[in-house]
Amino acid sequence: MKKMLQGTTITLVLLGANHALAGGLWLNEYGDFSGGRASAGAAAGTDEAATIIHNPASATRIKGNQLFGSVGALIPRTEFDVKESATFIGDEGGGQAGQVSPAASMAYVFDNGWNKWSTGISLEGLAGAGLDYNDDWVGRYQATEVNLLVMALGATLAYQVTDRLSIGVKPQIYYSTLTQKLRLPTSLLPGIEEDVSAKLDGDDTGFGGMVGAVYDFNTGTRVGISWQSSFDIEFDGKLKVNGNLGDGQVSTDTQLTMAQYVRVALHHDVDDRLGLDFTLGWDNWDQLDNIFVSVEDGGGAPIVTDWKDTYHYAAGFQYKLNDVWDITAGIAYDTNVVSANERVPELPIDEQIRYNAGARYHLSNTLIVGGYVNYTDLGSAKIDADYWSGEYSTNEMFQLSIYANWML
Repeated sequence: MKKMLQGTTITLVLLGANHALAGGLWLNEYGDFSGGRASAGAAAGTDEAATIIHNPASATRIKGNQLFGSVGALIPRTEFDVKESATFIGDEGGGQAGQVSPAASMAYVFDNGWNKWSTGISLEGLAGAGLDYNDDWVGRYQATEVNLLVMALGATLAYQVTDRLSIGVKPQIYYSTLTQKLRLPTSLLPGIEEDVSAKLDGDDTGFGGMVGAVYDFNTGTRVGISWQSSFDIEFDGKLKVNGNLGDGQVSTDTQLTMAQYVRVALHHDVDDRLGLDFTLGWDNWDQLDNIFVSVEDGGGAPIVTDWKDTYHYAAGFQYKLNDVWDITAGIAYDTNVVSANERVPELPIDEQIRYNAGARYHLSNTLIVGGYVNYTDLGSAKIDADYWSGEYSTNEMFQLSIYANWML
């Protein structure tokens, strides 16, 4: 049984399981007010404690103690239309595969009494995916269910070098978890009538970091730059197989990289009510050469990838309606990470366009509440696999978030 399971693991790898995990693009919105404009300008600093999530150097903008917390939900709608398929696979599209996922973040910037030094701590979800296809759909030999989460706890230390320039660093410890289900095509073997189900799961913790700088040209115009390190994740877990060939499991080690990225942002106050925000970004997905899955006793195989670097663009505004209400809105665009013949259903995205709008209300001098809604067009995400092809007729996501920021 053990050798059979090891062979099944290699088969699973060669069929493409886990192929899309590396494409789990970083989130750009984290529940704060800037999320209502697709986080345009956020790396240049904001006026809430959540600013340290975007750029640790911006902690010097926060005076006194501030606590931020947000909760929300990611609501995807994902439906695949089959164009061509081999007879033994069938022509089922998989149904509405999107799964609602929770989202949350927090940040605390505190007054440590140090001249020119600022400190804080933050916890945020950085990446994730949730899909659940029908068990008999055409892509079942790559995935029937996928759940991926990457979150990080970071400690911020920032220093005000001059009246205009601040720098900062945020060491991080991350936690990531993966669950993936699929079918193995054992029904193609003589005398076997049904496919075998397989489940791969695992988790990992590790270290990364973010560094940044913010420069104020004057009281109304500033620029910021932040760099997020890559995460080299190793999912130590189990491959479990259930079906007519027997049940069992073996230990696995799945290695992948979440790519490093850079964000450059500009904020400009047109007057005392209107502010304009812009962000340019680069995600280094080209650094991922392959994903390697191994099993106990040394068996394993690499999955060669052909990911491309992606580029991020965002623009938005914030406007002060009166003494208690602020509104914000923006749009963002991310380029495509992979071609149709390399794309897999674990992460069915190509270029992305996000439309965001939000508002906040000053309940008192010390408490602000707010929220935003985000609509993301994830593109048609064409897939050209070996035995089937098609595209997503519906491929979109809504993000809802509410938050509070306390000045303590």
